[in-house]
Amino acid sequence: MSCKYNKYVSFITAITLLLLILFFTNKVSKEVFLLLYVPLSIAMLIFGILVLKNTLKDKEDIDLHTSEIKRRSFRKCR
Repeated sequence: MSCKYNKYVSFITAITLLLLILFFTNKVSKEVFLLLYVPLSIAMLIFGILVLKNTLKDKEDIDLHTSEIKRRSFRKCR
């Protein structure tokens, strides 16, 4: 379930990093920074809660996913 959120989280993270760089180099004012940073933070919080909620709900999915990752990493080692 969290795979469908990965592109959104990556997009929000990239925008946030760009915004931080612009703020620290004084290209963006404090007001604009806060106007953009607060909604991005809230969006990250919402996506984080959704992923955590789905993770805690399905223990069987976690076990299946863990065994799948182990199989993939074992195949790559060969």
